[in-house]
This record gives sequence, C-alpha cells and structure tokens, in this order.
Amino acid sequence: MKKQYSLLLIGLLGVCIAACKQWDDRVMLTDSALTRTLFGEISAQPELSKFSDLLVKSGYDKLISSSKNYTVWAPTNKALESVDLASLNDTTALRLFVGNHVALQTYPAPAGTQEVRIQTLNGKYIPFANGRFGESAITASNKYVANGVLHILDKALAVQPNLLGFINSSKDTYVQNKVLGSLSYLVLNPDKAIVDSISSTTGRPVYRPGTGIEQKNKFTDLVYNLADESKQFTYILLTNDAFAAEVTKLSPYFKTSTADSTYNLASYQVLKDMAVEGLYTVDKLPAVLKSKFGVDVPLDKTALVRTVPVSNGVAYVFSKSNVAVQSRLQPIVVQGENYSSQLQNVASTAIAIREKLNPVTSQTFRDLSIIAHGVSGFWVRYRVPEVPNMKYKVYWVALNDQTRNYRTNTLPIVVSQRLAMGSLTSTTFANIAVPNDTYTEVLLGEYTTTSFGTLDMYLIANGTNSMALDYIRLVPVLP
Repeated sequence: MKKQYSLLLIGLLGVCIAACKQWDDRVMLTDSALTRTLFGEISAQPELSKFSDLLVKSGYDKLISSSKNYTVWAPTNKALESVDLASLNDTTALRLFVGNHVALQTYPAPAGTQEVRIQTLNGKYIPFANGRFGESAITASNKYVANGVLHILDKALAVQPNLLGFINSSKDTYVQNKVLGSLSYLVLNPDKAIVDSISSTTGRPVYRPGTGIEQKNKFTDLVYNLADESKQFTYILLTNDAFAAEVTKLSPYFKTSTADSTYNLASYQVLKDMAVEGLYTVDKLPAVLKSKFGVDVPLDKTALVRTVPVSNGVAYVFSKSNVAVQSRLQPIVVQGENYSSQLQNVASTAIAIREKLNPVTSQTFRDLSIIAHGVSGFWVRYRVPEVPNMKYKVYWVALNDQTRNYRTNTLPIVVSQRLAMGSLTSTTFANIAVPNDTYTEVLLGEYTTTSFGTLDMYLIANGTNSMALDYIRLVPVLP
C-alpha cells in the first residue's frame, strides 16, 4: 500500500509539473506578445509586410512604436494588391492613406451589434463594428501588444473626401455645387495675421499685407459646415436641369435690379434646403426630408440617379425634387419688442417691454406697451431684412389691457394706432382703436412689396394715444 501510495504521489506530481510547464509556456507566449510594440507585431507577421513597409515610408512606424496607445487596422498583402501603390509616392497621399488605418487610443472590437465612429490619424471618422471597419471585413481582431491592439483587414480603406471636398471637386459637373462654391469670401483673421506696426493715428495694429486672410463660405456660416468630419450629413444634389427648374420657380419672388443678383438670391434659397444633419442610408431615406429651415423637400426614389458615399455622410443625386413654393416662402413674424428706432426720446416710463400670459394659448409672451408718451404721431420703426417681393396678408396682435392712465388717473386708456408699410407716409392701413383684452390676430389687410430687400414698417400713434404690439405677421399670398 505504501509503495502504491508513493507511486500515486509521484504520478500526481508529474502531472502538476507538466501542467505548470504548459501554463508557464502560455504565460511566456502571452508575455512575449505584450513586450512587442504594434510596429514590432506587424513586422513579425509575413502577411503584413507590405503594410509594414508603408508604415516605415510614412514615418508612422515610429509613432506606433512609442509609449502611447494606438489601434491599427492593418490590411494584408493580398488586400493591398488592389491599391495603386504608385499613387502613394506623394508623402501627403501616403500619410493620408496609412493614417486612415491608425487611431490614437486602444479600441477593441465592439460587442454585439454596437457600432462606433473612430477618428483616425488623418482626421477621418470611420464606423467600427464587430467584424467590420468601414467597408472592410476584419479577419483577425483584438491582438493585444504592449502599446495597443491590432486588427487585420481583408481590404484596404480608400481615403474618402468629405462632403465639401466632393462638392468642390464636382463644381464643373453640377451647377448646384458651383453655386455653393461661389458663396465663398475672404476675411481677415487678426489672430493669424502678422502685425508690422501700430498706427500712430488710430492706435490700431497695421497688418502685413497678405497675412491672416481666411476663406469662409456663406453656406458654412448659415447652414452647415460640410467639411466637419466629426458630424454626418445627407446632401441632396440636383441635376442641372432639376436645379434650374427650382431656381426658375423662385426667381419672381427674389427680383432685384439685375438678373445676376436675382439668380444668386433664388439659387441660394434652393441650395440652403439641400442638406440635413445626420446620415440617411438609401433604405432609410424618407419620402419628404425636412430641412434646417422647416422646408419640406420631396424625395422620389425613382428620380435617384447616383449615390456618392463620403467620409462624413452621403450625397444623393436626384433628377427632380419638386419643392412647393409655399414651403420655401414661409410667414414672416416680427416681434413688437424688437423695434429698431423711434421718433424721439420720451420718458423712460412711457415705453415698456412686458412679460405676459396669453389666457387663450396658456403661453407666455413679450410685447411692447407705450403709454403717456405725449408726442402726437409718435412712431417706432421695424426693419425686416430679406423680404421676398410678393403679396402678403398682414396681421397683428395688439394687447390693450391697461384700465387706467396712471399719470392722469383717467379711465379708460385708449390704444389707437396704425401700421404704415414701406414709409411713414403710407396710408395702406387706417387707424385702429384696439379693443380691451384681445389676444387674437387681427387681419389689417394686404400689402405687396415691389422688390426683394429690406421692408420698413412703422407703428404710428393716432395723435397722442397709447400704443401696443405683440407681433406683426406677414403671410405670403400665392397665385
């Protein structure tokens, strides 16, 4: 029994020693991988030799050999066969291409169906899901090394332009893109300009000519920055005939003294509604896309002629998009408190901007109240820029809720006023005595502008009577 027991112990000890050796071998293998850098790991894999060479040529080999953590999505030698490597002889092009496959920080493959957008070293954002990176399939993932993680791709990622890059590159093909490009202008950025001296007359800096000049674009300022890689956009691009048809529909409402300026104004009104924030894939494109400015843009998929994927979204080329004119020409609302000037200074207690509650809508609002001003024909002016030329129905809401003149203690307070359109001498609308406690819109009548531009409106007191205004609303009247 003792002998058998001894043999059993010896056997168990042997098994333990063998298991420990296997564990030591496993730890040694794991530790070996964790002692290599990303570049060391890539260099050690024969199937990644071409990408390793590109890393060296671009200088990124040193970057991914440093102490910072990176993630590399490395295309195999076979994957790189479809890439024109001669096109990468230019250093900038090479770094853009290689940088498309490298990101700062460690990104393991997302779990399940989760998808994240990863910013790579060239500034592009690429969707990363379990099994895919952009349009490439991941054949091996989550290879951890000392300074990050390595994934292997079956296809190299081409560097896609962003939306603005695509637009600029196709201005000769699409008139719509040419119009967007024409909205560029130059400005001086003092922070980037070189100061040659300080003016002894004004005390202001004198900048060196040609320095600090930056290019901006009206579309970028007022609609979207289509070069922003961190966001995604859907851009509706009309064929030249379709774009011309939309501009022709709007031109009568943006008439100026010259044909060129009329075209520029009308074409911008079409263009500003052709981009929305967010990526809509073809299968998710709605029948009607609502623009940033509330305009309904119909999308008939039978008129879709081309799809252009870009790094920050997608461009769809349509051969038609029949946007209703009334959708583009929306009502104009002018708030009573936002007047631009007045006849003369009056007592500070005469003019009040009030915060009120509308019992009809249960919404709070601000309005203008002018009482005891003591000036016959006192007026305030409203300046409304960029008013299309057409006929409007003109409404106002004027609240007379004052029951006593606090200065004279007389009852009641009379609010009597008129709205002069275009000039002080306009007699389009007569004086109106505003009834007490009326919160609903009152139709004043119709008014037609003669050209596109700034519209002046004057709220004028009937004698020395009090005045009040919540808002004025101009509603387009279409034929």
